[in-house]
Amino acid sequence: MKRSTERFLTTHTGSLPRPEDLIRAMFAREEGVPVDAAALAARIRSSVAEVVRKQVEAGIDVVDDGEMSKPSYATYPKDRLTGFAGAS
Repeated sequence: MKRSTERFLTTHTGSLPRPEDLIRAMFAREEGVPVDAAALAARIRSSVAEVVRKQVEAGIDVVDDGEMSKPSYATYPKDRLTGFAGAS
């Protein structure tokens, strides 16, 4: 873990804005539209790389992936947990 005794380190929590094409692909998959899994995975990786680069440029001390791989904080639990039903 990164630490400092000289200043407060900067970070953030939560989602950062996703590229529009990534949003469209993720929601298409959520709606059952066939999406090329390899292409989607590659786009997620490139989106993470870009958002990390921007955080480093902004001087963020502890960067994260901006939740690029998650379509929405509201729909993510249904993909990871059981017991949820209905439309998200």
